[in-house]
Amino acid sequence: MLQHLEIAVRSGIRVVVITRPAEDYRETDQISLQGTLAILHDAGIHMIFRPNIHQKFAVTDQRIVWYGSINLLSFGSAEESIMRLESHAIANELMKTVHN
Repeated sequence: MLQHLEIAVRSGIRVVVITRPAEDYRETDQISLQGTLAILHDAGIHMIFRPNIHQKFAVTDQRIVWYGSINLLSFGSAEESIMRLESHAIANELMKTVHN
């Protein structure tokens, strides 16, 4: 995923990742999380930290929404799902939930 995000940033696209701050994670996970956040920052990706969020979605071009149970920037072994929607209205509503 990082490769694709870096291409977007180099093309002038603003990429923003919203995640919980490091202190919201287990202490044993914080070291690897800090490394991941440093990689994203070094790639030119903007980071916004919001405590107590659990939403999992991506919005592209303010109209394409990927929404589901998949942690978009992590690995998992559980069976997860995600759906793609094309809607300015849904994209805007989701963006409002994280920009308050």
